[in-house]
Amino acid sequence: MRIIKKEVCEEAPVELIVNGKKLVTFMCTPSHLNELAVGSVFSKGFIDGLDDIMMLAACDDMRMIHLRTRKPLTEEQYGLGGILATGCGSDVLLPDKLVGLKNNTSEFKISSEKIRLLTKDMFAQATLYQETGGLHSACLADVEGLVVCREDVGRHNAVDKAIGKGLFLGLDLSRHIVLTTGRLSSDMVLKAAVAGIPLVASRSIPSTLAIEISKLVGLTLVGRASRSTPIIYTYPHRVYG
Repeated sequence: MRIIKKEVCEEAPVELIVNGKKLVTFMCTPSHLNELAVGSVFSKGFIDGLDDIMMLAACDDMRMIHLRTRKPLTEEQYGLGGILATGCGSDVLLPDKLVGLKNNTSEFKISSEKIRLLTKDMFAQATLYQETGGLHSACLADVEGLVVCREDVGRHNAVDKAIGKGLFLGLDLSRHIVLTTGRLSSDMVLKAAVAGIPLVASRSIPSTLAIEISKLVGLTLVGRASRSTPIIYTYPHRVYG
């Protein structure tokens, strides 16, 4: 019997320690951990930006990320932690968190053809996916092209990594979109809403709650983004052509 070696995707538990207390255990692809940590706490609204971070250090071998913020987290925020399983949204911001969100008034616009091309470019850059077929991709892009691309076994982690890298680069997120390979669930939309991103596009489709939340926060939601005619569910004024 001949054994054929196949590439597999790496998954590992990584603990995020915030102000000396465990906030969450990511089940993730253990790379770009600083970006994952920053993107996660930012997209939950726990910090307003990099200025709120006093210390950040990822220990790859120990599978641990230490982060210290200027303002302490509340017990409720720690309660949103736990174990984040691959592909699961257990860190979802509940709908009542919409109360503090501002309506996205970004005047960003992009063509439907550009969204399709950006989606194609995202898959071209997804090297780990091409090797294993078992990872999700997420990218930040502007009208010129892809700016940041990240991969992870969890679609939420991939988005957090991309947003985290965008913060490190000092990007104006109101002038960028998120592209993802994953389903657009309510928590994915909330991440973009908290980050101030005006448009989220995926090759997949959104959930009913994701559409409802997008309507409430002024976010443009695009599904089937790889098609020549993507489906625009909310705020179509940002997509032309």
